Amino acid sequence: MECRKFEITLVSANSLPDVRSFRPMKVFAKVSIEGELKTSKKTPVDMVGETNPRWNFPIEYTINDSAVQKSGMNLSIKLFCRRTFADRYVGEVNIPIKSLFDKGVKADKILSYGVDGTSYGRLNILYSFGEKFLVSNDSDLDWKSALEVGFLVLLGGVVLLLEDDDVDDDDDDAPALQSSSNVHIVELDGDDEDDFFYDAGDMNSQHADDDSESKNKNFGILFCFFLIYLIVNYFICSTS
Repeated sequence: MECRKFEITLVSANSLPDVRSFRPMKVFAKVSIEGELKTSKKTPVDMVGETNPRWNFPIEYTINDSAVQKSGMNLSIKLFCRRTFADRYVGEVNIPIKSLFDKGVKADKILSYGVDGTSYGRLNILYSFGEKFLVSNDSDLDWKSALEVGFLVLLGGVVLLLEDDDVDDDDDDAPALQSSSNVHIVELDGDDEDDFFYDAGDMNSQHADDDSESKNKNFGILFCFFLIYLIVNYFICSTS
């Protein structure tokens, strides 16, 4: 789709009402498109201007060119006084983006707008629109990229598990332990023989426990790779 860079510069405000009783006003502005939280940006706080703050602060957006050409999309600028516990609302200005574009791609001089919610407050701005450029909007490609990365992660996990299985198979090829019910061990240090008896069933049980532990380990590794797969998909798709 075709997009443009849109830059709005919050120059200053003047004649704002003093919303603080005992301390000086410290004013900043929050800017958004149609009040959308994800488009919200703000200026630094003016510490000295009080009811006549000055920022000269540029804020940039990338917007769809078709949205620039249609009515109904507003730039929302809300002014607040910073306080320790809760910022206090001062007033706001809502400007149709199309009205700015109709004036020209760049402001030749500072534009002044009345601040709603105040008697005499004014907000002063500059703006500019950049040239059109193409931005890919193929979400299928984003999902394809995510799935490709996820597949490589899972493939690595499977290969690792297969290597563990090969090691276990090599161990199975080793000479088997004696399977008789009793194993006779002779102590050579004394004249008498000390007999120690081990139940072959216990040894088989121990071997089964080792197999179970190995399987649990493999399952844990595969589960970790699956989590990585999900995380990779989430970040690739959410940033697209």
